[in-house]
Amino acid sequence: MRKSTAVLLLVALLRAAMPAAAQVAAEPGAPRLQLQQPSYDLKVSTEKLAFRVYVNDVLIQALPTRRIGSMSLLLNPAILRSGPQKLTIRLLPAAGQERLPDTDDLQVELVVRSKDAPPRSTTLYALPPLRDSRQALFTDPRSFSQTLQFDAQVPYAQAGWERSMPLDAGDPKLEAEVVEAYRRLIDDIGNRKGEAFMGALAKARGLLYPTIYLSPAEARGKDAEWVRFIDKGIGTVVPLEHHALEIRGDGKLVRLKRTDPASVDEGVVRIAYKRGPQPRTLVYDIYLHRPAAGAKLEPIWYFMTDFN
Repeated sequence: MRKSTAVLLLVALLRAAMPAAAQVAAEPGAPRLQLQQPSYDLKVSTEKLAFRVYVNDVLIQALPTRRIGSMSLLLNPAILRSGPQKLTIRLLPAAGQERLPDTDDLQVELVVRSKDAPPRSTTLYALPPLRDSRQALFTDPRSFSQTLQFDAQVPYAQAGWERSMPLDAGDPKLEAEVVEAYRRLIDDIGNRKGEAFMGALAKARGLLYPTIYLSPAEARGKDAEWVRFIDKGIGTVVPLEHHALEIRGDGKLVRLKRTDPASVDEGVVRIAYKRGPQPRTLVYDIYLHRPAAGAKLEPIWYFMTDFN
């Protein structure tokens, strides 16, 4: 399988949806780091396993499990400030597999890039060799997770959802409130209300804006492009279906994720469209938070994926 271009695609997609300004505290050494514009890419090398990557307890990217193979993922959107970052790699069976295959075909590398230095690569994790043709770590045939830590230095510091209210999965009203919030977002796309949809994501866009070092002028232009994309009604909005509630972000974020085998773990705000003759799916994986006690849930973070 050819190498994924997920990093370039992600940067383009995120840049297309950022707001024109964001108020962000500076870290010590920020001027130097701002010039360097450090980025943190995770290179996952495997040809036999489907996987998910979580940084600081949010899912960075979920591609269909039929799309196995090596790829690079940009981690910056989930890095809110300098210091230790939590990274979890979850392995799961690929499409057509009943269980995790017995394999040691996995290596995880962190690649640090900056404008004034060559890339630096560090191996974070690799599966151990097989014993008697079996992978001893795969005691659960359906899933295996490994949590690691890496250090990041960035020129900003954001509160993110640090002060958000804890969410209770046992709250009988929570799922209905989450579903209603997603329905409003999906309806805005279906009704060609680009300003309303992008406005609902304003806080989330402001959180993501500094992580990819986008200029205000670029952000304004790209934001307008996405409003036009929605207003023109390009593609078909996928109905809200096959979903389950998931609480993440150390208990302060909530999302709906797909549960059908073809799209498991993916976001539920989806647009099916064509790029030339090729059918594609654009997915907004949107996380909600409750900013204060008694306040309504609102979007605080999201990740976009575009695939065929």
